Amino acid sequence: MTGLLIGEVFRSAARAVPHRVAALVGDRALTFAELDAAADRTAVFLTGHGVRRGERVVCPAGASPETLAAFAGAARAGAVFVPVAPDAGEARLAEVVRALGPRLLVTDAAGAEGGARPAAAAGVRHVVLPDLRHDADAAPGSHPRPGDGPPREDDPCVIVVTGSGRPRGVVLSHRVCVLRTHPGCRPEPCTVLVCGFPLGQWSAWAALLRQWQARGTAVLLERPDPAAICAAVRGHRAERLVCAPETWQGVLDTAPHHLAALRFADVETSGPPVAPGLLEDIRTATPHARVRAFLTSPEAGDLAVLDHADVRLRPESCGLPAPGGEVRVAAGELWVRGPLLFDGYVGGHADGQDSERDGWFRTGRPAAADDDGHLYVSEN
Repeated sequence: MTGLLIGEVFRSAARAVPHRVAALVGDRALTFAELDAAADRTAVFLTGHGVRRGERVVCPAGASPETLAAFAGAARAGAVFVPVAPDAGEARLAEVVRALGPRLLVTDAAGAEGGARPAAAAGVRHVVLPDLRHDADAAPGSHPRPGDGPPREDDPCVIVVTGSGRPRGVVLSHRVCVLRTHPGCRPEPCTVLVCGFPLGQWSAWAALLRQWQARGTAVLLERPDPAAICAAVRGHRAERLVCAPETWQGVLDTAPHHLAALRFADVETSGPPVAPGLLEDIRTATPHARVRAFLTSPEAGDLAVLDHADVRLRPESCGLPAPGGEVRVAAGELWVRGPLLFDGYVGGHADGQDSERDGWFRTGRPAAADDDGHLYVSEN
């Protein structure tokens, strides 16, 4: 890689393993070379519709190769990608569009109808992404026009929308996205991953970037429900699965015998710490897997990681501080600082981030730590 840019993640993998499958979506496969080429074509498409460096592109992110190309193409064009869950509803989508003021709202063909109405209501242009199957030979060798210059590492790349009320946008730069998903922060095997998160959630994109930096294959599901996840693990002989706690519980209730071949079983949550009983159940269903629980947040990335081996010794702990940043407990609150922190909220500075405290971000989460450094974090 020539820089900490999202577009370079695809470029680097395409040079190293061009014919390896980067993503499987239903019956469609996309190699790293195809994803890299699609990123260039989609960047040309976006800039051709007036998107300039730093402008926002909202995408109701259904699981399709076109959505993957939109993410990669926006990064390469220097635009800011804003994923929204397709099932969030038109009212919520319109609310996000009004709050963030994007240049475009883009959808794949399947989501065209659901995107047109909220875009019209907010006075934002809606465009449908070209079908990669029909556009593979279009504009060979094309690259996005320079516009305001190529993206830089500290440019915003993604806005993660949080909160159930008024949309709150967490701004992430290229550098932060690449560093958070680097194999050094969360070691990733070069195996097949089934992603149990929908693309409307940042956890899904982070999982994809981790997998692609490790140059492995990711399996995406249009509806990542327990039955579809179990079938995908078995059908693709996946060795790795990542899900939220509630999804894991559904998977275990559906077909735990499909999970026996897993070698890595990851639970990821930004809410309450994972229940020890769930990790024990996952371990029982995946006897050969390394079971890990990650506590994350959009603002800070991974906060803590708990290996299954520590569950019985410290059943209430969420684990040790994750690599890549510095964590401490101050006045009963979890504080974080380091290169993985977000770049602020849309329309304002990072709440709780005070330069007088040497860049510490105050998460607002009550916390404690034992003598061995294990963290105990609760909800607000």
